[in-house]
Amino acid sequence: MKIGNIGFFALFMSVICIFSSCEEDIDVSPSLVTEDILYVSGERVRLLARIITTENINASDHGFYIADNEAFSNPIIVSLGERERPGRFIGETGELNIEKTYYGKSFIALNGSLQFGNTIALQTLSPEAFQFSPNNGTGGLIVNVFGKNFTADSKVFFGDVPAEILDISFESRITVRVPPIAGRAVVAVKVVSQGKEMPMITPFEYTVGKYTKLSNFPEALRLLDNIYFQQGNQFFVGLGSDRGLNLNQNIWKYSPMTAAWENTGFPGRPLMMSFSSGQFFGGGSYVLGRAPYLAARDFWQVTDGVYKKLPDLPFDRINSVAFEIGDYLYVVGGDVGFPFEAHRYQKSTGLWARIQNAPFSINSSIINFNFQNKQYFINPENRELVAFDALSGFWGVVGTYPGEFGAGAGFGLAIGDRVYVGMTNRSLELWELNMTNLNWVKKNNFSGSPIARNAGVFADNGLIYILRSPEIQLSTPMELWSFDPNGF
Repeated sequence: MKIGNIGFFALFMSVICIFSSCEEDIDVSPSLVTEDILYVSGERVRLLARIITTENINASDHGFYIADNEAFSNPIIVSLGERERPGRFIGETGELNIEKTYYGKSFIALNGSLQFGNTIALQTLSPEAFQFSPNNGTGGLIVNVFGKNFTADSKVFFGDVPAEILDISFESRITVRVPPIAGRAVVAVKVVSQGKEMPMITPFEYTVGKYTKLSNFPEALRLLDNIYFQQGNQFFVGLGSDRGLNLNQNIWKYSPMTAAWENTGFPGRPLMMSFSSGQFFGGGSYVLGRAPYLAARDFWQVTDGVYKKLPDLPFDRINSVAFEIGDYLYVVGGDVGFPFEAHRYQKSTGLWARIQNAPFSINSSIINFNFQNKQYFINPENRELVAFDALSGFWGVVGTYPGEFGAGAGFGLAIGDRVYVGMTNRSLELWELNMTNLNWVKKNNFSGSPIARNAGVFADNGLIYILRSPEIQLSTPMELWSFDPNGF
């Protein structure tokens, strides 16, 4: 029995010694892995690493080293501070340069020494600027520039003038305040990030346009429901009524060269609500008043200031739209008959023909203009800009008008590849349409009285001339204004 007890005791002590010796020899040194690049942009990188061990650690610091060389001389150190638990951690820096190769590795500081993980390579990206909006307006306007990989030092220039940076969001949107206009109405826009210049395709257009009152009309009348047309640099305006009280039989001519008005001695009878184009006018009513109308079928041609009466119209037309393209005169819509109806007159043969109807009701209050063998109309019901192709006879929607309509009867007039649209009744708005890209730009509002109608609109030498006829309740005379689209 004694021998058995002694043996059991010896076995028990041996086991204790074995386990005590194993506990003293356990190695808890962790493994460190630089796992992945979570995000990289022009100047920013976000890295992921992992501490692998079965025990808590007592690290005085942990994080990442990032450098532009594999020797990690002069590194950027992303210090995340003390850490006790193993597992994953994330570090980030925004101090990198664009379009450059860098190297990153994780680290932990244990027992007074540094332990590093594996090294991974990364490439910072190029900043890009895509677009900005809005692309026109006044100085002080807030504009957003969109792109990617913008850096914190990004600047935006309008021409040579830097804009005030209000915010840079998510490295993809820069919000700026447009600087005041400085010498040019249309300026290039560019973004500069860390010295890399990124010019925008679309320029910024300042809201400009200068109105100048030239003179009062020499007669005391104020035209209403009149005609106007232009031949070369000669402007013609007349017929209609004086304030809706008396029919007017006269047609005047104005020359910008002499700045003088001249009565042309029209030999026909007075008409109101007639159509007119560059060489032709006619239709309308020969009696003062509104519906029911007494329609006139008079049809006139004007050549070098000489009036020639043509055979009567084969239809009644009041407040129709007329325009000329090539060998044809087109007369569309009106306030009598079918408002969609369209007719075509061939100048060389003197023959009239019905053509395809317009897609919506048209009369003389509809804004319309001619550009490169097409006539454009703005549908007041939905603001659609609709083009009539004279060659194919096709009507098609090409855009949308952004302006206000007021009480209708605005104008549209082309100068080069730009069209000026607006100044409807009681509205001072005027817009510019770039016909190369169908981009609308607001111009300065008309500086005269809104309580007047456009009695005539003409273009010469880059300027628009507008004859304004005050409404009946006013006692002021008609005024001739000029508008410089690029003046300020």
